[in-house]
Amino acid sequence: MYNSVDVVTPENIKVSGNRINHINPEVGLLEFGKDQYGNKKTHLVPKLAMNMFTPYRRPKGPNIKFFFIYHTSHKEAVKSFYNNLKFGVTAQKKYFKGIEDYVNIKASTSKEHFIEFTNENDPLPDIIQKLENLKFDHDNVKYAAFYLSPFDKFTPDPEDREIYIQIKELFLNEGIITQVVDYHKMIENIENQYNFQFSLQNMALAMHAKLGGAPWKLAVTDKKELVIGVGAFTNQGENRRYIASAFSFQNNGLFRNFEYFNQNQTKLLAGSILKAIRDFTSVAQADKVVIHFYKEMKYEELQPIIEGMHQLKLGVPLYILNINKTESEDIIAYDLNWNNKMMPLSGTYIRIDSNQFLLFNNARYPNSQYYTDTDGYPFPIKIKMSSPDDDAFEDANVALELLTQVYQFSRLYWKSLRQQNVPITIKYPEMVAQIAPRFNNGVPEDAKNKLWFL
Repeated sequence: MYNSVDVVTPENIKVSGNRINHINPEVGLLEFGKDQYGNKKTHLVPKLAMNMFTPYRRPKGPNIKFFFIYHTSHKEAVKSFYNNLKFGVTAQKKYFKGIEDYVNIKASTSKEHFIEFTNENDPLPDIIQKLENLKFDHDNVKYAAFYLSPFDKFTPDPEDREIYIQIKELFLNEGIITQVVDYHKMIENIENQYNFQFSLQNMALAMHAKLGGAPWKLAVTDKKELVIGVGAFTNQGENRRYIASAFSFQNNGLFRNFEYFNQNQTKLLAGSILKAIRDFTSVAQADKVVIHFYKEMKYEELQPIIEGMHQLKLGVPLYILNINKTESEDIIAYDLNWNNKMMPLSGTYIRIDSNQFLLFNNARYPNSQYYTDTDGYPFPIKIKMSSPDDDAFEDANVALELLTQVYQFSRLYWKSLRQQNVPITIKYPEMVAQIAPRFNNGVPEDAKNKLWFL
């Protein structure tokens, strides 16, 4: 418990001790692969654990092959990149010793599938033509393509930014996941091997998950709960918002499937959520159904879900958590007693109103264990809880259980080793909403249970 905690609003307000509590860090414990003796391996910090343990679950099928899509002038860069990916970096402090060592994926290439294009400004015609002439053995091989992009994601030309989206869709339709590599950034990284290894760690992590593996899962899973996340992304150029919904997760944090919709497709959104509930409860008895929503749910969004749950006769409570990021001008909090860094311990939560909380998800643990200045997110997230059930919050422990769930799900991000402040129930749908609506023909049905968007 802190002696002094300030909440930052237009004025600093000292928070009384009875409003401040902490989630036990042990509930955020993560499970990785077993050792040679069959013993489970757990840890709090993925970036340390991944250097010691194998991933929790390897992608199915032993035969995984990589191929590259690149401009003619980048052929030598492909060789350099692949050597670093396969054998690791040459840095003095070597934390990445190759993708097989790091995520238990053998690095082998399918050279007959390499695609070389000649027009740097318009690579798609070349790529499409060559892809049409290729044959893939999907029965025996899982393929993953690395696209060396001549443009970074911040390029000012919107047409250039769309190329990698079109390539992602093109190969997804062939049942192949892709990893975009910024060519210019890659060249900089190859010259700085120490920094490059951290990019390769994140890339290997994402590829492992895209191929169907699970780098880690929650170790503490004593609840039978269905968790559904609804996130959103606003396309500033179109001034249009897209949402992704029915991102359903088991209580151990393992992903099930997703759907996505336009902002105004309320009935489809409700139907998708109900389908996730029906599918889950047909094979397991749920203790509760929890929906993590990127904003406060409107009556017209919630009502069809309530009616559908009554029709299913589940008899379990429904909880809605509105989860928002906070910004610098919003309400935040800091700890005055920690070496002028002022970030409250990870898992700290402050009640700011009835069933409203600030929750800190960062990399600061008791006794400053594992924390470095480059870790964590200082801003908390803001959570508002509600339920259509009158007695839903009669049990005083319910709010803590729901906050704990959010805290746990913030630790399951597989695109980066860095601790996130937002749970994947919001983060993953936001990522899909950013990409999928820009596909020409939508996401293939058989790709809706895969994490190709990481």
